[in-house]
Amino acid sequence: MTEINLQDWVGRSSTEEDIASPISAARLATLLEQDVSSSTESATLFPVGHWLHFAEDEVPMSELGTDGHVKLGGFMPPVGLPRRMWAGSKMQFHAPILAGQKLSRTTTIESITEKTGGSGSLCFVVLRHEVSADGNLATTDRHTIVYREATAAPDGSAAAPPRADSLAPEGWDWVRSVRPNEVMLFRYSALTFNSHRIHYDHPYVTQVEGYPGLVTHGPLTATLLLDAFMKNHPDATIATYDFRAKSPLFAGEQIHLVGHRTDSGVHELQAIAPDGKTAIAATVTTTES
Repeated sequence: MTEINLQDWVGRSSTEEDIASPISAARLATLLEQDVSSSTESATLFPVGHWLHFAEDEVPMSELGTDGHVKLGGFMPPVGLPRRMWAGSKMQFHAPILAGQKLSRTTTIESITEKTGGSGSLCFVVLRHEVSADGNLATTDRHTIVYREATAAPDGSAAAPPRADSLAPEGWDWVRSVRPNEVMLFRYSALTFNSHRIHYDHPYVTQVEGYPGLVTHGPLTATLLLDAFMKNHPDATIATYDFRAKSPLFAGEQIHLVGHRTDSGVHELQAIAPDGKTAIAATVTTTES
């Protein structure tokens, strides 16, 4: 049998096309409790609105893996680790995307890095997404996926009640507390056509992947965090948004979204878990920074 070299996948590219959907923009606004009237035809998409597009809606059921994602070994490298998580993104916003514009996304596998950590073997795959609107580069998104070893889930269910709420942290310029529940997770999965079972299949996520409950999507938390920033800075124009997932969050848990402006003009943001630890760390720069 020929040994597979994952590095052979580095540099591979694919291009997809879509239309910036006013319906998806309106549905995201509903999820974020924004003014839906601002998400109509020709409105500007939310900065991470490209995540709602280029869905794998043409992939037949037979090509999905047991976790609900597309099977590896085609465009994506055949990483031999079964657990997948969105580890973070680094985004540059070159121009706004307007509802109704023609979109194209060129995805390039930028790097593949294998490591060993406290939880075992890890593999980090970095994808560079270049999103254009009507032929003009709008967003560059370097998206990191981490693959992990299978967990030895205990017999029966690993389910546990949500962690107890914690007090809102002090020392930040602003704090917003949210509690994503099962309904929000379902709506976000539907909005992004995300069939990863850890977000909606309770027996699977607890008995197979060993989590205590449904996992809140990393990009959903990152979206809520950026939305909280924008509600506290309504006149800001986002230039960059970087976030890194540090630990999972689960449906029904209270999350504190916080932020402050540093002396250098960079805004530091965090999503804080009930145990007081940072679940997501992020930075925002604006055109005024």
